[in-house]
Amino acid sequence: MKVFIRTDASVYIGTGHVMRCLVLARALQQHHFSVTFVCRPQNGDLIKYIKRQGIHVQSLPQVAVVTPQHSADYAAWLQRSWQHDAIDFIAAVKHADVVITDHYAIDYQWQKYVKEQLSCTLLAIDDLNRIHFSDLIIDQNLWPDLPQRYPHCSQKKLLGPQYALLDKPFSDLMNKNIKKKNQVLAFFGGNDLSKECIKLFHAACTYSSLPFQLKIVTGQTNQAYQQLINLPSPSHVSVVKFIDKFALELKQTNYVIGASGVSNWERFCLNIPATIVSVAENQLKLSQYLAQLEVVRYLGESQYTDIQTYINELQFLTSCWPGIRFNSSLNIDGHGTERIVSELKEQLKNE
Repeated sequence: MKVFIRTDASVYIGTGHVMRCLVLARALQQHHFSVTFVCRPQNGDLIKYIKRQGIHVQSLPQVAVVTPQHSADYAAWLQRSWQHDAIDFIAAVKHADVVITDHYAIDYQWQKYVKEQLSCTLLAIDDLNRIHFSDLIIDQNLWPDLPQRYPHCSQKKLLGPQYALLDKPFSDLMNKNIKKKNQVLAFFGGNDLSKECIKLFHAACTYSSLPFQLKIVTGQTNQAYQQLINLPSPSHVSVVKFIDKFALELKQTNYVIGASGVSNWERFCLNIPATIVSVAENQLKLSQYLAQLEVVRYLGESQYTDIQTYINELQFLTSCWPGIRFNSSLNIDGHGTERIVSELKEQLKNE
């Protein structure tokens, strides 16, 4: 079975769509699917990274750069019209058994055109509560209106964190007794356009000491990494670009400061308390709801945070350390990817 995943990463899109698709791709490969990513080359793409994971990438033609006008200007993420993108996709793919879309610029029009041309099964991964022309819809987030989402879609919906696309190490580590480091881990996504890493770094530098080690992970495409490692830093702060065994590092961590999004479910799976920030418009409603449930501390939208915001948060953590704990009622078991693969196999069997 040939599976093609249409998704992108860029300095504007971020890395999250590609990273969660990689989780699904690895699981599909284990079930003997042939998986190919289809991506458009652009500044901040992860094409080379995907290839290093042992997954084939079909690159679409590179086009003139289109700059989004704001964070929710999703149409600009595609770099060209949906019609041209769909034509490029079909020309690159030629034949597909399954097409997976994870892209805020791709909607039911693209899906309908591609599905009709290729006669394929189509699976849509989304967070935006839109109309889709697909056989399955996956929305892994916890929303206050979860049962009412995608009301105009008759296809099967896989909704909620029980379908969170988490790598196998998360479920493997969930119930293991792992020795903790005296550490707070900070990660704000692959790009961090609002410079949360820099704000937090400078906040930490105002302290002569902290009762824990603060490890800031900038992400692979974050241009702030080079800037931060060239700055003098106190002994209680370290900056790294990437952590290979991230699930293990997270399990060993006492607390996290970071972005909302898929990272929420990784932290809940391993029962790691967190302070979160909305770094994109589509994270706002989710973050507010998690704060309302009192399962996270919430600092608000990244456009309104500053160095003082993080000075205050570090002071809070210092005052509570080392006994800080949040009891989460969200039981995320880490098996969402397996459930999605099973649903897809059942869909293909029925067809």
